[in-house]
Amino acid sequence: MFNNSLKKEALKIYEDTLSRYNASNEMMGKACERLYEVRTNTIETIKLNETVINSIANTPKEFETKMGEVKQELNKFHETKEYAQKAYETSVKAGVNIVGGTAVGVGVATMAPTALMSIATTFGTASTGTAISALSGAAAQKAAVAWIGRTFAGFAVKGGAGMAAGNAFLALAGPVGWGITAASAGVSLISLSSKNKKLADEAVEEAKNIAIAREALDEMIEKVNALKAKTTVLNDDMEAQKGKILEFMNIDYSSLDEAKKEFLGTLVNNTLTLSVLLNETVE
Repeated sequence: MFNNSLKKEALKIYEDTLSRYNASNEMMGKACERLYEVRTNTIETIKLNETVINSIANTPKEFETKMGEVKQELNKFHETKEYAQKAYETSVKAGVNIVGGTAVGVGVATMAPTALMSIATTFGTASTGTAISALSGAAAQKAAVAWIGRTFAGFAVKGGAGMAAGNAFLALAGPVGWGITAASAGVSLISLSSKNKKLADEAVEEAKNIAIAREALDEMIEKVNALKAKTTVLNDDMEAQKGKILEFMNIDYSSLDEAKKEFLGTLVNNTLTLSVLLNETVE
């Protein structure tokens, strides 16, 4: 009666869709954190290889060039982490809230800084080129808030282009809140029927939008997990060869046979590849 059953059915669809979205949202956060953990572990592998390779005398010029690129990738990863850390600290001091969906906002201070770093290193900082640490006062606050806003509102801009499926990230700081409210009490029976129908239509429409956002989230989760798997395989392979790698410490490259030179060449290439994976972002 008065479209009440229609309203209940629509709200149930909305609630179920919202629940599935928030489950995917939680999975996304965990996927980013796992990738960040793997990347942090790879730094030890990269630095060990770097130490060994740099200790070898008379290496080809190519080794020096590639290891220079490795150093640049390590610095880039560190800078991304630093940018996220500064954005976090500045935003906490400013009491910034992250607005997600219809929620009134989640305080940045309620988040762990590592969660912010995992997102920054997964999707990029979208910085304008000026480090927050180089700014002060209102300028630093503005830069931090802009970065937080772009990241969590889904507008992590890279070279002027919006991140793919940006709207899917509107709630990475927390679950999407309810945007549908019950029909107000005290209305006439005639208007109640109309209001219930309108509410049902709104609930179904919002459910469609949330479902689309969830599909985008699930696609991003697959990409994050694929990047993690690719990084893990290469890192595990080099960790398994740690003993053999250490045998090359402080040796003379010119004294090695072709097989050992080939091994070192592969090691240099794989170390560079692993360092590049540190900064590969999900689009």
